[in-house]
Formats: sequence, structure tokens, C-alpha cells
Amino acid sequence: MAQTAFQDMQQIVEAGGDGTVRIGLVPSVSSLLFPLLPKMLAQAFPRLRVEFHDRTNDAMVGDLQSGQIDFGVGAIDSSLPADLQLFPLREDPLVAVLHRDDPLAGQPHLPWKLLAGRDIAVFSKGNVQRLVGALVESQRLTLNTRYQVDYIETLYGLVRSQLAVAILPQLYTTHLEDPTLRVAQLQQPALTRTVALMRGRRRCRR
Repeated sequence: MAQTAFQDMQQIVEAGGDGTVRIGLVPSVSSLLFPLLPKMLAQAFPRLRVEFHDRTNDAMVGDLQSGQIDFGVGAIDSSLPADLQLFPLREDPLVAVLHRDDPLAGQPHLPWKLLAGRDIAVFSKGNVQRLVGALVESQRLTLNTRYQVDYIETLYGLVRSQLAVAILPQLYTTHLEDPTLRVAQLQQPALTRTVALMRGRRRCRR
């Protein structure tokens, strides 16, 4: 996977043009990429200019298809077009973020059924809603998705205010250090998304 991506970058350098590679990413994967990836690219391709563009998963996929970016790092789901090349990187399980005073906050693993009747907060964009919706339908669960927000701090704010339990991918919580919040793995069943390097078949013009 990495060798294929590096070969493409080498071709961009050799082809001349503006010598720029554009990488789209969903915000949650930044902990996977920074600071190692920029340093690695700078060492391997000192003449290459690298741009990073943060997008929702759906917007990133659209930019790949239109040729606005060269690579994307995001989540695989059933909505992706068939013409994308996908190179899986890792699994990213969905977790619940709860207030420390929540009766469920003391357990590291949380069955979905215990969230029945609770107010749930999720992101309004991206693929988490689709994943959770498919799970609810297949498992015949009853979840009250009351809050749909755009930003992570709003999501955490709802939990801090004890208005909701947040459901989100674990990578978002990598640097979470709020003593009022607790993270629990959602299980029975476990639900994960696959984070992958993506490449559109239509190349950006240089």
C-alpha cells in the first residue's frame, strides 16, 4: 500500500508541473498521520509540496472523484463508489463517551442495549450515522438519536452537560484528556469502521 502511494508521488515529482500532491483526510485520522507523515514525505521527496485538506468523508470522496485531491484517508462504507482504489489501514471501533457521573460510565465495555431510552448525540455528517442506523435496524435496537452536530467540541459539550451520550469513532478520542468524560467500548455487537488510504482513478491535472 505505502509503496504504491510513494510510486505515485515519485511520478508527480518526475513529471514536473507544480510538484504538488494533495491529500484529503477526515479529522479523526489526524492522530494516525501527524507528525510522522509530513516528516517522512519531506525526507523521501524534498522537492514535493504536500497539501492536506480536511473534509468530511463524503466530501473527501467527492474531491477524489473530481480530481481535486490525489489521495484520501477516510472510512470505507457501502456508499463509496466502485471506481476508488482502497488500501485498508486499520479498524476503528465505535465508542460511547459518557459523563463521569453517568451510571454506565464505570464499565469499560458497554452493550448497545443499555443505551435504549438514552438521548444519543452523533455527527450530522459522515458515515457514523449510516453505520449506527444499519446496526439499529439489523439488531432491532431502540436508540433516540436526539442530537446531530457538526463539531467534536459540541458533541463533548452535550456530554459534559449530561444531555446525551455521544457515539463516535475511537480515533476521535485519541487525545481526549477531559476528567469529566469517560470512554467505553460499544459491544454486543462490536461495530467498527475501516480506515483506508483511497485513490481516485482520475488523476489531478498538474
